[in-house]
Amino acid sequence: MEKEFEKARDYEDIGTVMSNFDHKINEGTEKKLKSGNFRGSYPAMGFYGTVWFDKKSKEFKCGIMQYHVRKEILSAPSLEEIMDIASEKYGNE
Repeated sequence: MEKEFEKARDYEDIGTVMSNFDHKINEGTEKKLKSGNFRGSYPAMGFYGTVWFDKKSKEFKCGIMQYHVRKEILSAPSLEEIMDIASEKYGNE
């Protein structure tokens, strides 16, 4: 898990791409993440996520942190599914 967090940290940050505030994902985010070494922010009330696309597994990843502690990395075929999983586990606010 630590290696994946570190790998994503080296990617270019494209800013906030999704949020539990309005439960929306910015248009074009999946395409942008797939196009190169990019990561985006996913802020929420109960956690902070960093999302990126893993070319090897062909899945989106989301590194979840709570109170500055790395909790886990979620994987799913779409950012919408990442949002559903994260919201169910860590809260949807």
